[in-house]
Amino acid sequence: MNSTMKRKAAPAFILSFGIGITHLLAGSQYAIAQDSDSEIEELKEQMRALQLQIEEMKKNQTEADKPRKMEADNVVTGGDIPGSFKLPGSNTSVKIGGYIKFDAIYDLNQDLGDTLFVDGLDVSNEDSNSSFRAHARQSRLYLKTSTPTSLGNATTYIEGDFFGGGGNEVFSNSSGFRLRHAYGELAGLLAGQTWSNFMHFAAYPTTVDFDGPVGVSFIRQGQLRYTLPAGPGELSLSAENPEGTGFEDARDTSPDVTARYHWNGENTEVETAAVVRRLKTDSPAASSDDSTFGYGLMLAGNVDVTDSTRLMAGVMYGDGIGRYIYTANGVEDGEDSIGAAYINAGGELETIEAYGFNVAVTQQWTDKFSSGLSFGQVRGDRPADLFPTSTRTLQSIHFSNFYQWSEPVTLGFEISNGFKELQNRDSENNTRLQLSAKYTF
Repeated sequence: MNSTMKRKAAPAFILSFGIGITHLLAGSQYAIAQDSDSEIEELKEQMRALQLQIEEMKKNQTEADKPRKMEADNVVTGGDIPGSFKLPGSNTSVKIGGYIKFDAIYDLNQDLGDTLFVDGLDVSNEDSNSSFRAHARQSRLYLKTSTPTSLGNATTYIEGDFFGGGGNEVFSNSSGFRLRHAYGELAGLLAGQTWSNFMHFAAYPTTVDFDGPVGVSFIRQGQLRYTLPAGPGELSLSAENPEGTGFEDARDTSPDVTARYHWNGENTEVETAAVVRRLKTDSPAASSDDSTFGYGLMLAGNVDVTDSTRLMAGVMYGDGIGRYIYTANGVEDGEDSIGAAYINAGGELETIEAYGFNVAVTQQWTDKFSSGLSFGQVRGDRPADLFPTSTRTLQSIHFSNFYQWSEPVTLGFEISNGFKELQNRDSENNTRLQLSAKYTF
């Protein structure tokens, strides 16, 4: 082949070779594309299978959770307040508590019964007749609840003890259960029966005797009360159940109205209160004016002078205050006690001035042993010429000692004395020794 023919054949060969390479590459890319599409479809299929497995697992888990949810709805759980529980299917926390208290009492002069009720002293009995008595009537049971709401926690409280009537000491020594507290509270509004708003808790000492000192306010009654913040303390206003005492044919026509301010500092507590009440009688003897108004004022407080020593004191005064001073209730004919009012010679219902005070000191000797010494007095100004045998003065003194034997058990020992003086200046007293054992639950 000559050189000219060789030159013509070379380009044809190169062109054919290029076209072949192009077809080869195109075929390879097509094969690769086919392989990629196949892998993507396979991955999609695997994902669909995995999704089905996940949905099946969720379904199985939901079915497995149903018995556990039903079981949780029927299980008692811990409540939101210490020592409480929640009822199944409820968000209400419930707490049950109280204590069992045994008292052994020895009166040296007169038998005053289960409590040192000073106004019960028989002034006409000058003989010293000792007596012994044991009971468990102060034992107490309470139930309280707390339910969360959009306005805060709605709380209820109900409590009773065994100082109700009935029972005897012959066989069973049974005692009737009585209501002490029963109220509900939400957003500062309280409705029900509990301690009067005219109470001075800041100066109320703890005693072994159930009654405690005279000269304090000690009333539980039905009421509607509202409490709100006021400056550094709180103000509470109430309308409470009325009860006229100390005069015949009393008729209650309007609630007793009270106001109380309470302030609590780092080592000091102070409270003051006032009560206004309307007194009325249906007695024919009240021919001129059968109604009048009475009032009472109170101031009390305590201070921690050391980490283990506390001083407390309270004073009350009123005209027609009556039963708001403990043991100043009075009887209908005015022949005993003090009372709130009487019908004078002019046929008018006239109020009786009275005052009461108490002082106390408490000392925590050790973590388990403490003592308290308290004194109280009540004085009433019922006219002596009209009511010579009515009460003029009542006094009490308590020396109380407590030993916490274990966390729920407290032992007590107390020496107390009650004194009563009439308007004619006749008087009598009684000394009492008392042992107690209190089991709290």
